[in-house]
Amino acid sequence: MAENETALDRALQPGRSDPEADLLARMAANDEAALVALYARAAGAIHACCLRILDDPEEAKDVTSETFWRLWSRASSYRPEHCSAMAWIMTVTRRLALDRRRSLTRRGRAHDRLRCEPPPREPAHGDPIARREIAAALNRLPPGDRQLLETAYFGGLSGAQIAARDAIPLGTVKSRMRAALARLRISLHRGKP
Repeated sequence: MAENETALDRALQPGRSDPEADLLARMAANDEAALVALYARAAGAIHACCLRILDDPEEAKDVTSETFWRLWSRASSYRPEHCSAMAWIMTVTRRLALDRRRSLTRRGRAHDRLRCEPPPREPAHGDPIARREIAAALNRLPPGDRQLLETAYFGGLSGAQIAARDAIPLGTVKSRMRAALARLRISLHRGKP
């Protein structure tokens, strides 16, 4: 055996046994020692693949852990007639790493959009006309709607906190909040000349 021959090189040679396949079969039978042995054999290659795709050591570490969890939970889905065990393991790794990269990219884009969007136009706090219009629109609402909006927006309570305080389902609070906001919007438009 050559000194620089890797587990992947060995697995791809015809006629050679596939120790990783044996470990996956044992893992499918809930043999935890097989998971430990597979980790010792493949963790370096898995982490290197994750690091190459993600270019972030912490994310690569997380995806490496996630990969072993996935291998443990899905070891029974490996089919040796389709590919070597190491090829299957690296395919699982690559997919998870690419999924994480896409997720991080989407999260970054959403964060950038939120940071770049101009803040919503709000009346100045000192604008007595806008404050009077809002107060008048709130006063035109039914008392339950007014109290709910005042509690949420001026009292600073979240929907979950209101639901807990009033002992009603969160979904009901959210529905009532949406309806009250719609009625407030209508009330604001009606109050304008």
